Amino acid sequence: MAGWISVALGIIGIPTPLLPTTPFLLLAAFCFARGSQRWHDWLIQHRVLGAYITAFRDQKGLTVKQKWRIAISIMLSLALGAWFAPLLIGRICIVIIGAFWLRWIYRYPTALAALAAPAVPTSPTQPFALEETRENASELR
Repeated sequence: MAGWISVALGIIGIPTPLLPTTPFLLLAAFCFARGSQRWHDWLIQHRVLGAYITAFRDQKGLTVKQKWRIAISIMLSLALGAWFAPLLIGRICIVIIGAFWLRWIYRYPTALAALAAPAVPTSPTQPFALEETRENASELR
């Protein structure tokens, strides 16, 4: 039950700027690992939720796509809050909170492995892969 409550809070935390997502998903993964391997595997392999857990576990950081998703949700949530804030001081506080979180997202490590493109030859006649294959084959003998 604690795992599912943590998953629910983690999902709510994705669009909500002041509610963290990753700690709740890590708690859910911990609870599921103790209680149900099936649900643990489901959470780790989930297309959206699993990315937060594996990025933290492997210490890769967030992907650029995750950073944009978080930043947009922060801006939308805070813009909505600023729109309904009755006092100017409330709007100023919302802007300060938003600036803090956007700066934190910007400075948080970015997972560069997902961005790295595979090596390709610079010209169509360059046989770079053939030389690497020959070197690897000679090492195997």
